[in-house]
Amino acid sequence: MLNRPDGLVMSSVAILCDWQNVRGTQAQLHCLMAFACLRGTIAFKRTYAHWRREEAQWEEVFDDLEFECINTPSSKRKKNNADHKLIAHCRQQILPRPDIKTVILLSGDGDFKGLVRDLQAKGKEVIVIAQCLKKTSRKLRQAADEFHLWQQLC
Repeated sequence: MLNRPDGLVMSSVAILCDWQNVRGTQAQLHCLMAFACLRGTIAFKRTYAHWRREEAQWEEVFDDLEFECINTPSSKRKKNNADHKLIAHCRQQILPRPDIKTVILLSGDGDFKGLVRDLQAKGKEVIVIAQCLKKTSRKLRQAADEFHLWQQLC
């Protein structure tokens, strides 16, 4: 945690992006960064996708924003590979960190409801950002401390 010039303590923020589920524009990603900075100091940024199938520009955009791009090859058998890796990494690297008080999760996938509950049990605020309301799990929306759509950030 860092002290602000006014003496208040800023907590750390983690951003986890399921790019296979929530896609945005470059402008929306910049709005996401501004939104996250209002919540604290960004300490952790990862995005998950089958990067060999993505346009090269996206890996560059995330690289410029200093996200770690985790390659999660998918197939019919490994459909939720990105979800599983994101959940495992979050449990290993975010849950144990007391400095991270806010987790911003970009996804609409109901598979993350249990992770949201685990993060909240450790005293972390969870903000879910999704692409569209229709394709977002109602249970995930209800579990989150806050819910936003991409277009609400800009």
